[in-house]
Amino acid sequence: MPIECLISFDNNPQGVYYAGQELSGVVDLSVDATKRIKGIHVTVSGYAKIRWIKKGYPRDSERAMCRAYRSYLSSRSYVLGSCANNSSIDWPAGEYSYTFHVILPDNLPTSFDGKYGQIHYEIITTIERAARHPKVFKLPFTVIQPLDLNADAIYRVPLEILDRKRFWSFCCPTGPLTVKFSTPYCGYAPGQKIHFVLYINNESSIDITECEVKLKQEVSYESHDPQHEYRYDKHLIARKQFGNVLRWSRKVYRGYLDLPSIPPTSVKPTCPISVNYSIKIIVNPTEFHWKLKLKIPLTIGSIPIMDGPEALLRFNRQQQQHQVVSQNLQMSTQQRQRDRDRDRDMNLDRERDRDRDRDRDRISASVQQRRISSINNNNNHGRLVGGLLPTNSNMNMIVNVSPTPTSSTPSSTPTTAALRPTAMPAILVTSDSDNPPDYIPMMPPSYEDAMALSEKFSDDTEFLTNVSMSSILSAQADVTTSEPFKPRYPVYYDYETPTIPPETLYDESSSRLRLPLSCQDSAAPETDEEVAPNARGGESLSCEKK
Repeated sequence: MPIECLISFDNNPQGVYYAGQELSGVVDLSVDATKRIKGIHVTVSGYAKIRWIKKGYPRDSERAMCRAYRSYLSSRSYVLGSCANNSSIDWPAGEYSYTFHVILPDNLPTSFDGKYGQIHYEIITTIERAARHPKVFKLPFTVIQPLDLNADAIYRVPLEILDRKRFWSFCCPTGPLTVKFSTPYCGYAPGQKIHFVLYINNESSIDITECEVKLKQEVSYESHDPQHEYRYDKHLIARKQFGNVLRWSRKVYRGYLDLPSIPPTSVKPTCPISVNYSIKIIVNPTEFHWKLKLKIPLTIGSIPIMDGPEALLRFNRQQQQHQVVSQNLQMSTQQRQRDRDRDRDMNLDRERDRDRDRDRDRISASVQQRRISSINNNNNHGRLVGGLLPTNSNMNMIVNVSPTPTSSTPSSTPTTAALRPTAMPAILVTSDSDNPPDYIPMMPPSYEDAMALSEKFSDDTEFLTNVSMSSILSAQADVTTSEPFKPRYPVYYDYETPTIPPETLYDESSSRLRLPLSCQDSAAPETDEEVAPNARGGESLSCEKK
């Protein structure tokens, strides 16, 4: 059985709200088995979207697509889980109910669905599942931008239009055709009837076959991508037809138009979709004469005009009821907010207590582990009489790994007995100073000692200054008696060039070396001779005896 979801609104089964009201409801979820999910969130979304394809361009061209998008409402709240981390939780089987509420902004446009675009509002319940696509449930609702026709006196002004037309017959003008149309107001609300009077005075020699009154909706769409363009669409809302009017006669038609549930007029054009209304009067003459057309704008609001004292009292009573309902909703909202804050504080306190207990347990475990490690280290390093052997002794220590038998008598102090190892290793100390012990525990050097050692072993200036080139060559010549020259440590060349010894002399040629050398002979005393290059280039050195 899949996951089932039912979204319902509080005290509003139709889901129709005015901009500025509070939207609240309940999300009922039922699941038959435990699910692995990341979280559940409820989103209240509202946007306006426009899209159409222009003619004369390829369908894959960027200029062929005209579009526009504007977001008006986007409120998301997590009812289970969180978006802070990507961890998953187990959602047990059962039935769950989650509440949501949001205050709608005052500037929301009225919901609309047209040929080239729409203004849409909806409640979205999303179940984020681990390693799977999210499960989404949607429920649309309607928002109406309130337009009170009682707020402005201009909507109480009667609507009236008058026009005249002359026909031509055999190259001669006929008498005039006079058409007059009037309504009591210029503003109406859905559910009302638009009463009108149509007066036709035909003084011409042409008969009128038909008269028609229409209420039309005109919608304009504005796109922003790739450039500013407009599209217009018209819809017929209501229509009334009348009979003929013969030549040299007059008639008066009275009727009304029923207003269905339609969105009000867009007074504040802040949306790329604008809605307007107009009344169109069409008079059709016989034969091939042009029609007489009249057009007059009309305002459609959300709150109708109130006439007379009774209507005014009824309107005031409705306003008071609306204020009371708004106050009750606000109080209930505040109470729910306080309850949620209290629950959140309690959850935070419980979470803080759990974290504190978890930290305390972790610290205790760490302390216990350090104690056990210290005891094991003391046992491994030969803890004999409560301390370590001195590290400056030049004695060889041999550890006998065979443990000695422990005493069968228990210790007098329980704590000491618990900490004392069961078997102590036997240590044999010898006087061999050539083999110092390798396992004597030493503390690591401090930062200052390490830096001093590094500077000492990286500076070769003193060593190179004290060693002369003659001693190096003499040492290399007598290979049988002495070992080849080896530096005491690796020579690094990242330091500055050392001072050349004064006895080192260089020839003009960089490849030839002139040095006073000493040659030793077993029969005669040794003397120094100047070393000169041989006849073949001076690539070898020679030494003569006197």
